[in-house]
Amino acid sequence: MPRTLLKIPPATMKAALLTAYTEPLEIVEMPIPEPDRGEVLVKLEACGVCHTDLHFWRGEHKLPGPLPRVMGHEGVGRVVKVGSHDSKFEIGDRVGVGYVFDTCGTCPECLTGHETHCQAVTCTGVNVNGCFAEYVILRENWTTRIPESLATIEAAPLLCAGVAAYSAVLKANLKPGELVLVFGVGGVGAYAIQHAKLSGARVAVVDIDDAKLKLAADLGSDYTFRTDDNFVETVQSLGGANACFNFAPVASTWQKMLASSAPRGRVVLVALSPDPLSFEAPQIIEAGLTVMGSADGTRQELRQLMNLAHYKRVRSIVEAMPFQEINAALQRLDAGELRSRLVLDFAK
Repeated sequence: MPRTLLKIPPATMKAALLTAYTEPLEIVEMPIPEPDRGEVLVKLEACGVCHTDLHFWRGEHKLPGPLPRVMGHEGVGRVVKVGSHDSKFEIGDRVGVGYVFDTCGTCPECLTGHETHCQAVTCTGVNVNGCFAEYVILRENWTTRIPESLATIEAAPLLCAGVAAYSAVLKANLKPGELVLVFGVGGVGAYAIQHAKLSGARVAVVDIDDAKLKLAADLGSDYTFRTDDNFVETVQSLGGANACFNFAPVASTWQKMLASSAPRGRVVLVALSPDPLSFEAPQIIEAGLTVMGSADGTRQELRQLMNLAHYKRVRSIVEAMPFQEINAALQRLDAGELRSRLVLDFAK
């Protein structure tokens, strides 16, 4: 019988490098990294394009250390190599890559379930090379198993956008019947609508795009308002918003959230505004408002979200583009006209 030849893995991979802020990413050949103990090497099948990537590409937030850097942190693929014989993972396991690469594991935040606020946190595509490449290294402790039931391009955005929305909604501690006001029906806002509805809350959304408002209604929103309408009076006639979520990366929503809030309402800030926010102290004090920030989700929240997606309780609104068109994807995201999450498909 003929001998079966072992497939020799390639020595290099294609990667999209950020070499200068605001400049197109350069698709190059670079060595495939080797996993150390406690790490796995993953061959990626898809990677979402996140608004955080756009902030870094624009130079609004500088990456630590010198360029170049491989960005990207919403990757789904298969384990192709493990760093040690006692690994928790096996070759072929389907896994995902989120924003957090690693944390210290010993600080009060890590030990009390607030690990994403660890001051020693390192992030995928920020402190280390990320998922805008054919292969990526992951820490085992921060590697998420992906159910086989989920389509690859639909699973990818859950790893950042989906869990960011899920964590923000959990932080608001919603109760059935409460009124939620969501500003911005982009990819993260679309997830937040679904998560809030699962809590039993009434959901109102605000956006300037009529097509996005229609999408919000399709996802279960009870009320939709255009940004340029005088919706604050209407929201207050409904009792005021018990929780406001800002997923629009602009400062103009800030005063409208405060004005729309019910007494003792919660204001959750997720999107990064490039401009400072200001307020008069009585706006917060007299209404007893709570203002909080929410960036990413924990590993446990991500596991919960994957279960919700597995049981079809949450769905992703996505559009796939070939990996080679990554610069076109960034430009479309920069234009602010998307009504879905963009996902790079390495098979296209």
